[in-house]
Amino acid sequence: MQKRRKIYVNMTPPPSECDENGRVLNQSYVPNRIRTAKYTPLSFVPKNLFEQFRNVANLYFLFLVILQCIPLFGVTEPAVSALPLICILIITGIKDGIEDLKRNQSDQKVNSAKTLTLSHWKNVNIPEEEESSFHFLHIFVGFFCMLAGVDNKFTHAYRMSLIKDKPSSRADVNFDDDESPLNEVAENDSSSSSLSAAAGQNEESSLSTPDFLAPPPAISSGPKTFYSKVRQRSDTLRSEISNLGQYFKPSSAGRKKFYRPGTIPHNVLQRAPTPSIRRRSSSIHPGALKCSDLPAGDPPAEHCKVWWQEVQWQDVQVGDYVMIRNNEDVPADIVILSTSEKDNLCYVETQNLDGETNLKVRQGLRATSELRSVHDCERAFFYFESEPPHANLYQYNGVMRWDIEQPDEHDNTVTHQKTEAVTYNNLLLRGCLLRNTKWAIGVVIFTGDETKIMLNSGKTPSKRSKMAKATNPHVIANFCILAVISIISSALASANFDAPGSSRFFDFGIEGSNGSYLGFITFWVTLILYQNIVPISLYISVEIVKTFAAYFIYADIDMYYEPTDTPCIPKTWNISDDLGQIEYIFSDKTGTLTQNVMEARKGTVGGIAYGLGKTETSIGAEIRRGSTYSEKELDQGNMHNLEIARRVMYQKQEELFENKYVGPNPTFVDPKLFEDLGQRDAHSTAITHFFTTLALCHTAIAERPDKSNLHFIDYKAQSPDEAALVASARDLGFVFLGRESNTLTAEIMGVKKKFELLNVLEFNSTRKRMSVIIKPHDSDRIVLLCKGADSVVYERLCSDFGDQYELQKSQMELQQITTEHLEGFANEGLRTLCLAYRFISPQEYKRWNRQYQEASASIYNRDEKLDLVYEEIETNMLLMGGTAIEDRLQDGVPETIAELAQSGIKLWVLTGDKTETAINIGFSCNLITLDMELVIVKADDREETLVELEKALKKTDELGIDKKCALVIDGTTLKYALEPKTKDLLLELGIRCASVICCRVSPKQKAEVVRLVKKGLRVMTLAIGDGANDVSMIQEANVGIGISGVEGRQAVMASDYAIAQFRFLRKLLLVHGRWSYLRTSEMIMGFFFKNIVWTFVLFWYQIFCQFNGSMMYDYALVALYNLIFTSLPIIFLGIWDQDLNAKVSLDYPELYRMGLRNDRFKMWRFYLTVFDAIFQSAVCFFFPYMLLLGGSSDKTGRDQNGMYEVGTIVSSIAVIVANFFAMTSLNSFTWIQLLIILLSILVYYAFVCIYAQFNTFIFAGHDVLFGTGNYWMLLILTVVTCYIPRMSAKHYMHQYHPYDNDIVREQELVLHNGRSSVSPKKPNGSSMDTTIQQPEEEKIKKYNL
Repeated sequence: MQKRRKIYVNMTPPPSECDENGRVLNQSYVPNRIRTAKYTPLSFVPKNLFEQFRNVANLYFLFLVILQCIPLFGVTEPAVSALPLICILIITGIKDGIEDLKRNQSDQKVNSAKTLTLSHWKNVNIPEEEESSFHFLHIFVGFFCMLAGVDNKFTHAYRMSLIKDKPSSRADVNFDDDESPLNEVAENDSSSSSLSAAAGQNEESSLSTPDFLAPPPAISSGPKTFYSKVRQRSDTLRSEISNLGQYFKPSSAGRKKFYRPGTIPHNVLQRAPTPSIRRRSSSIHPGALKCSDLPAGDPPAEHCKVWWQEVQWQDVQVGDYVMIRNNEDVPADIVILSTSEKDNLCYVETQNLDGETNLKVRQGLRATSELRSVHDCERAFFYFESEPPHANLYQYNGVMRWDIEQPDEHDNTVTHQKTEAVTYNNLLLRGCLLRNTKWAIGVVIFTGDETKIMLNSGKTPSKRSKMAKATNPHVIANFCILAVISIISSALASANFDAPGSSRFFDFGIEGSNGSYLGFITFWVTLILYQNIVPISLYISVEIVKTFAAYFIYADIDMYYEPTDTPCIPKTWNISDDLGQIEYIFSDKTGTLTQNVMEARKGTVGGIAYGLGKTETSIGAEIRRGSTYSEKELDQGNMHNLEIARRVMYQKQEELFENKYVGPNPTFVDPKLFEDLGQRDAHSTAITHFFTTLALCHTAIAERPDKSNLHFIDYKAQSPDEAALVASARDLGFVFLGRESNTLTAEIMGVKKKFELLNVLEFNSTRKRMSVIIKPHDSDRIVLLCKGADSVVYERLCSDFGDQYELQKSQMELQQITTEHLEGFANEGLRTLCLAYRFISPQEYKRWNRQYQEASASIYNRDEKLDLVYEEIETNMLLMGGTAIEDRLQDGVPETIAELAQSGIKLWVLTGDKTETAINIGFSCNLITLDMELVIVKADDREETLVELEKALKKTDELGIDKKCALVIDGTTLKYALEPKTKDLLLELGIRCASVICCRVSPKQKAEVVRLVKKGLRVMTLAIGDGANDVSMIQEANVGIGISGVEGRQAVMASDYAIAQFRFLRKLLLVHGRWSYLRTSEMIMGFFFKNIVWTFVLFWYQIFCQFNGSMMYDYALVALYNLIFTSLPIIFLGIWDQDLNAKVSLDYPELYRMGLRNDRFKMWRFYLTVFDAIFQSAVCFFFPYMLLLGGSSDKTGRDQNGMYEVGTIVSSIAVIVANFFAMTSLNSFTWIQLLIILLSILVYYAFVCIYAQFNTFIFAGHDVLFGTGNYWMLLILTVVTCYIPRMSAKHYMHQYHPYDNDIVREQELVLHNGRSSVSPKKPNGSSMDTTIQQPEEEKIKKYNL
């Protein structure tokens, strides 16, 4: 376990932490150079070979190559025998090398990126390189260490030797051309005055900012105090403590001021009551006077060379000062010291880190907010005490410490140390992007592989396809067959040792002196002889096929989403066939089924509901109730009515006040709201407080992207819900203008008001709420505003009203009415939140804030302590009302879900929404239909859960199999249902239901549900989601799909396939998945077939040579059989073959059930293929052998029945038979398929003809074997005989036991026009129910799915 680290800035580590040479003990930091590539130039060959030989098949063939190098086993050309293995290793190595080269290039691009660090400044955390007599040797060794990808002191010495002699170039830090959006609050009402103010502010910034970032010119005037030098600003800490300057001025009377710890500002630049304290310099430049010796604020020393320089990311080290400019990436994990913003804030985009696209606010440390120039940086002395690196992106605990020094000649002083807690909000993590901030200065705390992004870039769980796993038993079966025929051959060879035959004199002692020894030798010889029964090229061929399948998925224009320029991106290439066997889909709702583009549509304030218009869910419900209008007509009518109401509403608003900030598309529409607002009564006040709370209770950023129109405000929030609520308040006249330091500015009904932001109680998934504590500038009252889920807010409402009976009565009534309204909103498919508030007395706040500050400053368990403090203040609140937000369905979701259900796939929706919301979304997206019986399971404890599950199972038994059911279960019930005692009941209930909706579930529960079904039913599962809370279930499922939506890309980064819309899942599964399953299954069967045919021909020949292991083929033919002569037709079958085109595949979703039943890769098909291959091998051998046994038919008298002559003839027949297998397995005979088959056969004949001209003894003249009519008659007779049983069996199966695609293929062939000529589908029926003539009608009825 790593220890906490200390990082010193301009401070020499204490002697207790250093060795005798001054080096820090037990403290070494990894370099900032990252390497995601697997190989380096030196390690590629050994490491890649190691990876490939982890494959058992490759080890087996390596063992055989070694065997063939032993002369005893009689292999004439052992080098040729290694050719197939060498080719496989080279091809795989090239593929791996190309993939890794791209990773290397990406790494190099990142490592070579530029950032700004201080030049001519010493980082005391990095030991100086000592140039000893062995320094050159260290550099030499470092070069090879670098090539090997090893980071050590030698590598560091080598890299330092490359950069140390380079001159330091001064970086340009001019920010005149700043184009970042404006975040400032416009203080003037008119547009023109706002613009002029902004222009003036920009002008001031352009003139002054560079002076604070670069070394200012030397000034000849006398020394100045710190605060007389630094620019004063009225809204910062500096102005608040400027009156303390008297402590730092020498008294004219020479009197001494007594020092107390509280008189020193909380600032690392001010470490003593007088500026006379001096420190040893950490800068490296000539001259007696060193810049760091001077007090803060003094001009730089003469010849000062400290400035910002550009360096590569890989040269950044722990403890370095780093400056990041607007729109620049963060090179390492750094603590923010100061920023260009007045309140020391900065804004970051964390999309590369956690997938979130919304801007986040990060806060610089208070004690370092005055670091504005390079000289401030070298005059600040402090150190960080940091926790060790860990992978949690949202947690960090550290502390910054600096010493308050005792001045000379001061007797009555106190020496002490100041501290400031460093939290997650003070960090900029590697991979973030600085936005809307001109610059930020920080100190590096973690580099390279210790940064959080690298610690989180662990490998996605390794996934193997179902078919790859199912292939292993087939390979084992082939090994068993190999062992059996080798043992049979060795046993029969031993038995024939003393049989009559040629004299042992001609054996030359090879066969030994007894039968046992001969049997032993024969076993190894036949193991070599029959080696091709194990398909060496199967694995690489499958990889090639799946690579093409991944490319076809990527290139499919139907799955390309133009608005975001996003294609379907396969990230895991080796599981494409799994897409054709998915039985259960687990889907998130928000952002996956819905658009995650939130619109605040309705609300309830003071017991009155507001908001007009029909939601998408209510329109769907109206259609289900039998509306005479179509969905399109209802939607158009709704939009028309809303537009009329919107105009009326804004007319009423203009009568009350002017709202210059109305957005382009207001969604909250109800004229009655402004009628009630104009009454100036208690309810009008409640409305004002409600929408003021929406405008203030958030962490959104008010951004003005158009500098020519400061009245257009765009809100950037950490969630779409929050942005939608703030925007709706803006449209209704309660406008959040922005935040400066701890001041919130809002325009409430045309009147600008300011509020002091005291505390933000942040949202997290456990709390399910967020609060702010504010104090209006025109009042002394402290108010807590809370916004959260109704379940958690209601638990914290006031229950003890004392003698305030009227308030108690009104609150109880309000809670009841609000609950009814929220349930109504949920029934319309809306997402609901509650708003509440409470007043806090100054005494209570002072006491609570002290606890809050202590918890915030905690180094250990800070988050847990803060949650406890939050709980204490978020009590006894008063309810204001609730909001309702619509998240519309994505295009095509209902149709996609309906077709997936037809295909036999079951969909489970796992959502965090309320039960009512989830049920209505289920109806609107066709997950739940009117003919389904709703089974709702809801319980509060373990015993009740068991009872409810048993009751639900009994209910499904009573309904029978003819009635479809839909299960709805909430998160609390699910918590108990997933326990070992009840999980089997839950699984049984889920199997019986056509659809399942799990509500209020946590990310962990999502993964547990996926695991329950995957392990319990042993089925293929797919999980699809778009947010970080979906990552666990995406990684748990067999196939994970990430949707690149509004919530970011963290789900995409963890997924196997990335798509932009849920509807693309339809084609991904029903077309590409089904094709890949069928192609891969046929290709694997073809590989086993062709290898068994080739091997068993050799086995049959052993009968006629006393099983002595003679090979009738020339070894060149053996080596090239799998590599060239028969591989391409099978591979192209796996790449191109289609049983039906994409349109027809989508017209018949039930075709997908072939993969669910695993029709084409069953074990009986494999053994039937093995039997067929053995039969065809017997025909391939015995027909030529028997017909050529009588002698030559060549008119010139050339011999055709020698061992090698017969072997060449048989090999040609075997090649044609193997290639014809691919042809008979094709579903679509395209020109490219037929051309590949023809070329493979022709290549065989071309090779024999050419090879026969060069081989001198065994193979010479074999080309003439093909010149007789007898050969061609023999070829035709043998091939036809081979395929008579196979074609007969295929015809029988097609006629009497057809597959689903056989039926549809024949149907489409007869109809000639696809689905358009078929009678319309029955409602809620199978798409394969058609009315065509017999006998097709009988087939359709028989196989109706």
